[in-house]
Amino acid sequence: MDFALARTNMVKSQVQPHEVLDETLLGSMMVVEREQFFPADRQYMAYSDMPITMAPGRRCLTPMQIAWLIKSAKVTQGSKVLLVGATTGYEAALMAHMGAQVFALECDPGLADKGAELTQALAVSWQVGDLTQGWASAAPFDAIILTGAVEKMPAALAKQLDAYGVMVAVVGQAGAATMSAVRVIGPTGLHHPERLYETRIDPLPGFAEPVAFQL
Repeated sequence: MDFALARTNMVKSQVQPHEVLDETLLGSMMVVEREQFFPADRQYMAYSDMPITMAPGRRCLTPMQIAWLIKSAKVTQGSKVLLVGATTGYEAALMAHMGAQVFALECDPGLADKGAELTQALAVSWQVGDLTQGWASAAPFDAIILTGAVEKMPAALAKQLDAYGVMVAVVGQAGAATMSAVRVIGPTGLHHPERLYETRIDPLPGFAEPVAFQL
C-alpha cells in the first residue's frame, strides 16, 4: 500500500474540504506517518474516515475530527498543550510538528508506552494517570484537548488553563445520535461555553457522571 499517497488523499479529501486551512496543521498531517500509530494488522485503515479500535473500549478519532479539535483549540507554534486521552500519540505528534509543547495524558499504560516510543524524538511528555485529574504539576496550559466525549465540560481541567487558554471537548450523553463540540476560554470559561459544531465520538474513560439513585 502506498501510504504516502493515502496520506495526501486523506488531507485533500477528508480535511481540507471541511474548512481546515491552517497550512501548518495541514503540513503536519502530510508528513506524520499515521499508520505507525496503529497495530500492524490495522495500518491499512489508518487513512480511512472511520474510527479504528486502539484497545478494548477505545477507538481513535477520524482525521477530520482530529483536525477540527486542533483548529478549534487554536494550537500554534509555542503553544503548551494538554492532550487528554492521548492513546498512541498521533494527535500529540501532529501538534509537536506544529511547534507545540505537548503533555500527553493517557490512562492505558500499554497505549502510553507505545506513544512514548513513537514520539520520543518530539517535544512530547507522557504521563499515565486518571484522565479526569489532568496534569496539575505541568499547568497552566494554553490549550487542553479531550479526545473523547464527556457529559459536561470538566471543571477540574478548566482550572488548569492559562487565563486565556482554550479547552475543547465533545459534549454529549454516551450513545447519543449527535453531540456538540464545545470550547471554553480560561478557568472561568465554563460559564460561557461556545458550541462549535455537531459531531459524534466515543466516551472518554472516567468522565461518566454518577447515576442518581431513584426509588
